[in-house]
Amino acid sequence: MSVPSSAIRPAGSTGHLPAVAGSFVPTCLPAPRAGVPDGGSPGALSQSLAALAQRGPRTSALALVAAGFPGLRFETDHERAVVDRQHAEAGLDRVALAYLRGDRAAGGPPGEYLATLSEQLRHAERSRPQLLKAEVTGPLSQALQIVDEHERPLAYDPAFREALAQHTVLRARWLHDQLAMAGAGALVCLDEPFLDALNSPFCPLDWEEGIDLLARTLQEVPGQRGLCTTNPPDWKTLVELPVEVVFFDAYEHSAGLIAAGAAIGGWLERGGALGWGIVPVEAAALAEVQAESLTRRFVAGVEALAAVSGLSCERIASQALISTSGTIAHLPAAQASHAATLCAAVAAAARSAYGFEGMTTPAVALAQP
Repeated sequence: MSVPSSAIRPAGSTGHLPAVAGSFVPTCLPAPRAGVPDGGSPGALSQSLAALAQRGPRTSALALVAAGFPGLRFETDHERAVVDRQHAEAGLDRVALAYLRGDRAAGGPPGEYLATLSEQLRHAERSRPQLLKAEVTGPLSQALQIVDEHERPLAYDPAFREALAQHTVLRARWLHDQLAMAGAGALVCLDEPFLDALNSPFCPLDWEEGIDLLARTLQEVPGQRGLCTTNPPDWKTLVELPVEVVFFDAYEHSAGLIAAGAAIGGWLERGGALGWGIVPVEAAALAEVQAESLTRRFVAGVEALAAVSGLSCERIASQALISTSGTIAHLPAAQASHAATLCAAVAAAARSAYGFEGMTTPAVALAQP
């Protein structure tokens, strides 16, 4: 039994959003992407916002979401995922039924993954954060990354695409509940590093199909939703997705943000927030940059966006998080810690520049699942 695409309910627009995570105001807090080492650099994360470390093969963004998908096995230390179609097809009905029933318990990962994740949850909650963030690979990038036994990406098969989306929803719901039980608001982010592949004539999905699948998946994620991009995004499309936070590469790709200033301004007015990936993750650049120059780059970006959006610099900065240009999970621990420390330093300078230093961040009011 294959579940039709309509089984994942149609997505609505973001509408009039509250501040991120209810009454949580970002105010240039540091929020490096997944991969900060456990017990990483002092001050790398704030007490208001924490994140799962997601270092190691069993808690990477792909492993965290894909583990347990029918017929799937990981190879090369979890860097490659392969699905055996014969074994997978027998389990697709189980995924569809759990999704349609809203069975939140069905979204848990296999036991060996759960043990590692539980340890990272315990570590993250020690700071008693108001908001706890986790990242999982989104359905589009999963469909393009995961192959069958014939090396054919699952994106070519509509039934498998839908099953991956349903499985992602189940895992995101389960993960949201785990984060919430840690006593914090939950921000579950879908990482879509291959989003720009939809523009390729060789992609098995066209732009409309891919964005529809992503929107329908995001719509079903409870609590606060984030979207992580790396390549230059289509901002006018992204701000119409049901998402509260967009993390983007502000180190290399801020020009598109400014070009879409009017649309970005409207989205920010509705309560959206931007994760400015101002700290580079490319090793050579990371070794050379300084917090002072990155702060100037961030401030210049805020000023440029203010000039075209009609919003004040203070308003834009109040809805900004300071992040890395991509995930830092692939970096050696020392480099990942350095990137997180730079995020903290830029965040501190930006908070001082915009008068946020010493502000008490309001408590989180969770959105209803």
